[in-house]
Amino acid sequence: MADEHVTFLGGRPEVHAAAVDLFRERLALTPVLHHLARYDHGAIGFTVDRLDDPGADAAQAGASPERRPFYLAAEQQLAFLVTALDRELDPAETGRLIRVVLHAEQGAMFCGSVTPRTWVLGIAFGQAAARPGRPPQVLPRVGLVRDADIALSGLSTELRDILSLPSQNLGGWLTAPPDGPGPSRDEAPPDGDHQAGLLATGTSPLVDRLADLLDARELVYAAHVASGKVTGSADLFGNVAVASARPPGMDASASRAFYGQLAGQVAVHVRMLGQIARQAVRGRLLRVVLDVEQGAVYYYRLGASDYLVGVTINQKRVSSADDRMGELATGLRRAARSPAAD
Repeated sequence: MADEHVTFLGGRPEVHAAAVDLFRERLALTPVLHHLARYDHGAIGFTVDRLDDPGADAAQAGASPERRPFYLAAEQQLAFLVTALDRELDPAETGRLIRVVLHAEQGAMFCGSVTPRTWVLGIAFGQAAARPGRPPQVLPRVGLVRDADIALSGLSTELRDILSLPSQNLGGWLTAPPDGPGPSRDEAPPDGDHQAGLLATGTSPLVDRLADLLDARELVYAAHVASGKVTGSADLFGNVAVASARPPGMDASASRAFYGQLAGQVAVHVRMLGQIARQAVRGRLLRVVLDVEQGAVYYYRLGASDYLVGVTINQKRVSSADDRMGELATGLRRAARSPAAD
């Protein structure tokens, strides 16, 4: 761990000593993770990185020790914006925002909750999407991003354990089905029909594909947005099993209205997140995950003015629902025969 660089930014170094050791161990065990920071009560207390390691491949993605101030600024701004995003998602009554993933073409940023005021932030540098002219990849399965995501989520869980707090199952990684996307084969469909209560609307030719994507055990809402307008959507908020997992005041129509409005407005949040990510990693922002205590909201860029939005309210299936969204987005981009251009 001799090549790891530690920077203390607040408080006495000895106060952070135990946490710093955990961060250093996590970096040593996760070669694809290059930069970590701890955000506590409004400020970053320390950072740990591998940018001085000659064996690290971060430089290939434009990372360098000289850019440490930019990485620090990006992480600080992301932690600050998470508070605002948490307020935006609060009306859905699915709990606090506990994990954020910003997946760009040449790297990714991560933010994982330890407590409401303490966060772990991380950056992974490297090729995180298909190179120009190559077929698009299923983004949540890109090894660099997935491995870094799992590692940072594990670090957040470990820090919670030290505080005698239970796991939040960030990313649903602790309960991800071993056989890939989709509910486990031994998990019976609710009410005998995983698409009971389906409602699909809109003029988009993608409506049928959005509807086929849904499963009451996993994804319960999917939408296509073009030029700021929802052109098609499908949901299972009328499903009995889905409704039973929602608060009494959040009926099907209220859920449908909230997520429909969020889908149309998410591009505003993505633009802000993209501005933050560009300080740290190169390329366009292609995928965003807003993981809450009960599920997640997904954003997938298709082109300069259109994207997909998906929602799960099952924390156990956050990662597999993400895979399902990624497969559809990849299929649509492959059908276009070339990566979406600005």
